[in-house]
Order: sequence, then C-alpha cells, then structure tokens
Amino acid sequence: MKNIKKLCLIAALGVMVTGGSILPSTTAYAATTINVSATGTTLANAVKSAKSGDTINVIGTVKSGTITVPAGVIISGKSGAGKVDFSSTSGGSGKGFVIKSDKATITDLDLYGAADNGIFVDGGTNAHLTNLKVHNNHDAGVQLSNGAANNILNNVYSYSNADATGENADGFAIKLHSGVGNTLTDCTAEGNSDDGYDLYAAHGAVTFTGCKAINNGNCGGIKGDGNGFKVGGIDNKTPGEKAHADALNHVLINCTASGNTGAGFDRNNQTGVVKMTGCIATNNALGNYKFPASGTPSALGYKVTFGTAIIDGCTSTGGGKNDLSGAKVTNSPTVK
Repeated sequence: MKNIKKLCLIAALGVMVTGGSILPSTTAYAATTINVSATGTTLANAVKSAKSGDTINVIGTVKSGTITVPAGVIISGKSGAGKVDFSSTSGGSGKGFVIKSDKATITDLDLYGAADNGIFVDGGTNAHLTNLKVHNNHDAGVQLSNGAANNILNNVYSYSNADATGENADGFAIKLHSGVGNTLTDCTAEGNSDDGYDLYAAHGAVTFTGCKAINNGNCGGIKGDGNGFKVGGIDNKTPGEKAHADALNHVLINCTASGNTGAGFDRNNQTGVVKMTGCIATNNALGNYKFPASGTPSALGYKVTFGTAIIDGCTSTGGGKNDLSGAKVTNSPTVK
C-alpha cells in the first residue's frame, strides 16, 4: 500500500513539474466569418450555423424574413455594402431583426421594409447597434422593450417609418417595460409618422447624447403625435397592476429637436427629474419645451405633481408656446 501511495505521489509531481494536466485538453473555438448574399448563403441559414463570436457578413442586398440574432453574433454589412430587405414579413409579428439574447451586434447595415419594427430588442441585453440606417418599416424603426437593458445605440438613423394610423411608428421606441442602462449616442429620428423618441411605460432611465429629432409627425401624409423627445412616465400596460407613475430620471445632453409637429422636448406625464443640458429646440409646432408642473394623466384620472425638470444651457427658437412651469431653467436666456 505504501508503495502504491509513493507511485501516485510521484506521478502527480511529474504532472506538476512538466506542466501537464490530468484533464482532457480542450481547443478554444476559432470565430469564423459567414458570407451572405442574394446568390449564396441566406441570412436565415447563416444565423442557424453561427456561434458566439462569429461574424455574418452581408454582401449587397438580401431579402429576408424575421431574423432572431443569437448571443454574441455580429451581423455586419461593413465590407459588403450590406442591405437587408424585410418586405417579405407580414403582420404584427413581422419584425426585421429580433434580439432576445446577450451581446449581439448589428452594424453597418441598411434595413428596411419590415411589416413591424425594423429592429426589436425583446428583452435583449448588452446589444450594440451601430452605424445603421433603419427606414420605411411599418412600426417603430427601433424598439427596446420587455426588460431590454444596457443596450448601446450609436449613429443609428431611423427615418420614414410609418404605420397605418400614424400613431405607432416612432423613430426609436424605448418603451413598454424597457430596462435600465440603455444609451443612445449620435442617433437621428427623422420624418417618422409618430414621435422621434418615445419612452412610454419605460422601466429604466435612458441617456441621450448628441441625438436629433427632425420633422417627425408626418410621413408622406400619415400623421401621428409628432413629438421630438417624448419622455413619458405613466405605465398602464403591466398586467395585474393599476396604472401608475414611474419616476425616471432621463438625461439628454446636446440633443436637438427641430420642425416636429408636436413638442420638441415633451414631459408626457413624466414624474421623474428629466435633465437637459446643451439642448437645441427650433420651430416645434406645439412648443419647444413642454414641462408643466402638474397634470391629470388620462390613464390615472387624478392630478399628479411632476418632478422639476432641469434645463441648463439650452436654446429655444420659434415654434409654439413653451410650458416651463415645472422646470428649472439656467444658463438658457432664449428658453422662455
């Protein structure tokens, strides 16, 4: 028995000295690039075979049905001038890209024609949406909902999206129980039938930096609310719960609202403290800044006192009458 123990000890020491291992060796996965084109591999088939870390490269214009993006997969059109035509989708479920996973990336693509959202982040987290054109879809160009959190949008241009009534197709809809930590930088919403950015029933504060809302509220004669940045704060969409106010402290830095048919920057019953710094509002028909001190949201049916918005170093030119009764205005001589 003693000899057996000595042999085992010697064997173990040998493994340690030589840097070996008694465990089976494993090989790290080598990420690959899968090319997609109109005459080659389809986007649907590429997604089926893609693993985390892989890049799907879209070359030229491809047609596709709804695509659910796997975790960690990159879909890019950077090297192939990629465009994705989602016009074959139909109905309320006819979305373009759907992200339910973690750390998916969509970059350098032109996306259009979906029967619903061009991109729908459905509870997805840590997604990167970068250098995109999202347009001519039949609901909001980009929507984040159902717990979607910590997603980063950078240089996304969402334009000319319109639904049948005009009341749903925003440029960006960060709403309906979207989660915390979502950020938008250098994004533009232009010429959409409803709002530029709509935060209705969001569950997490959003940070906007250098974003623009231009001429929303009328897309080819289809007309909706037309607010530039609508930072709403009432949730009447949680099953089993009464309508209630969610106080969220949204942040807008160096953002621009111009030529929208509604208000440029609109409280929309937000009870939190919305902070605007260095923002520019020009010729918005129903007022450049609409931040009343109180109101009676129709979903609640009773009067609510709102949090005091902070408007610092901002400008206001033209447009309808502002309502600043619920705002603290500093370093902003034109905001009256």
